[in-house]
Amino acid sequence: MSEGGFTPKKQRRISRACDFCHRRSIRCRPTQDDGNRCQNCSDFGVECTFNRPMKRRGTKLKARPQAEYYESPSGEHANLLLDLTNPQSKQHEPSYGTSHESTESTSLNINFSIDLSEHHQALVLDNLAKIQDLVTVYFEVVYPIFPLFHRPTLLRKISTRDYLSDKAQFAMTMAICALASARARDGALYPAKWNPDYLLEPAAEAFSSAAIAVLPSDWSKMKGLDWMRTCAVLALVGIQVGNIPMMHQYLGTYHTLVAMDGLHDEKNWPREIDMVQVEERRRLFWSIYTLDVYSSIVWGGVIRCRESQSRVLYPSELDDEVFSSTGIRNGPSSPTTRRDSTFSKPAITDTGSWLHGWNFTTELYRILEHAMDEFHRRRPQNIGPFSPSDLFHRSAPPQSVVLDKIFLMHENLPARFKETRGVVGEMTADRYSFQAANIAATLQLARMVLFTAEDATVEQKCAIARELLDDFAKVPIFFLKAISSPLLHHLAGIGSILGSVIEGQLSLSEYLRVRTVLLAMADLLASLEASLTRKAGASERLRALLSRIDEYMSSQRQQEILLPVAETHQEQIEWPAGTLVDFSQGDMSLDSQFSFQLPQELLLDWPWPLDLTQGFGNFQGT
Repeated sequence: MSEGGFTPKKQRRISRACDFCHRRSIRCRPTQDDGNRCQNCSDFGVECTFNRPMKRRGTKLKARPQAEYYESPSGEHANLLLDLTNPQSKQHEPSYGTSHESTESTSLNINFSIDLSEHHQALVLDNLAKIQDLVTVYFEVVYPIFPLFHRPTLLRKISTRDYLSDKAQFAMTMAICALASARARDGALYPAKWNPDYLLEPAAEAFSSAAIAVLPSDWSKMKGLDWMRTCAVLALVGIQVGNIPMMHQYLGTYHTLVAMDGLHDEKNWPREIDMVQVEERRRLFWSIYTLDVYSSIVWGGVIRCRESQSRVLYPSELDDEVFSSTGIRNGPSSPTTRRDSTFSKPAITDTGSWLHGWNFTTELYRILEHAMDEFHRRRPQNIGPFSPSDLFHRSAPPQSVVLDKIFLMHENLPARFKETRGVVGEMTADRYSFQAANIAATLQLARMVLFTAEDATVEQKCAIARELLDDFAKVPIFFLKAISSPLLHHLAGIGSILGSVIEGQLSLSEYLRVRTVLLAMADLLASLEASLTRKAGASERLRALLSRIDEYMSSQRQQEILLPVAETHQEQIEWPAGTLVDFSQGDMSLDSQFSFQLPQELLLDWPWPLDLTQGFGNFQGT
């Protein structure tokens, strides 16, 4: 018996997909709440119909070009290029129609209430169904890390095509499609659910171009949540397609809009907004806060959003399906409510929700912000005659104290956020695994930054990197690929901190430790980069760099200290003239106290940051 004493009826297997699911070639699944509609029709707010003609059993399907088909999860072949708004197209088969609109009426009833070029109008009209599919992809692989939208609300707006009459919603929808298309192009799709070729066209750049085209030149006109979300998503598009200047541009625009809107303080928010709008604002603020801290670490920028200057609660730990604009419909079994007298709308905590793990990651980024402050305070400042921070100096706790607190917080997390299970294929269940993978990466990044701020030893940094690699070895590759380019840069941030030690004085044994970990990291990067369209090439460049360092060290070893070492280790080492030490085998027969410093010209091809701009690759202790 389920909650509330309701015993659901036994669901029968759907032997024939409804018109909506058949046209989009997605699995048609029943829903418990509404016996008259399948789950997809319920999500998109459309009528569930079976108006298309039944095909005779045993009749062979007419052959069509392979690109127009893929095997759907339900076992049906469907024409994925079916375009309801272009009945004249000879390559499309006639629409079987739905109960609420026919093919031709759809074409005639679509009117744009916003000013768009003919090119961008055609982009939309030719891809109405694909826009819905790309929004679905966003919720599958982007939303678990950047939950910027209330899923039922956005799906309803997409199905009613509100974006055709509202410029901010149009820009936001096109940005979502651009991000989802770029992820799909890079292989971040649920296995066996989508045909990647189907989602390749239009390219992500076509959708982002449409979004950018409607951005007002006067930013004072960009008021409201949708404009802020548009800029936030475009910043993520920049990361995904490897265009880091684009990321900086729209992240900067986002921060300008936040300042104009007052998003950083809930007291500035409109009083009349409903629960969905409150939660979406909270999710947006903390999502891009983590992106801001993340980008400052990976690309060496400044943190523009300070948690000490923010007055925004964490998002309520509620799945989207249990609340709406009118409030909570079917809340968690035993939630506790966080209440603060300065906040008019409290947030709800439920450790059973995947958002509980998401909020934990935000906690780690808040710690990272202060760890970065401590690192910069320890660096010599030659800006003026004195450092103002000396006037407000407060002793920071040792990194061991901070790490103990982090480990205690992590220990208290439910087990589902500490282990990544295999792909279930159901979005709600898989979101927990997304959180586990993201928590593992962020936890090790926090450890690395804390250790670096206190001049940790090479062995300590190597140990953290090894733990990270061990953690990721347990994560199914789907989740790593789904997080996609942001994870690559995340790993690059850790790798650059670790790799920066080779710029200083190193003993041979220390170099071999760093070398072993960096090669293992190169293997992981290579597996992730394999599916990317725009490959950063970090793994190949890292291997090439280490190979050149090996050759340099081997030659220096021969020229300068081969004779003394041979005299000291005469029994173990008998090298003929011209023999080079094989560092690839971790040759520890050499004197482990032998120290060296690599020439700077040898490190010019250091592979991180991935966009080759100055960033955390120069992160060194003081």
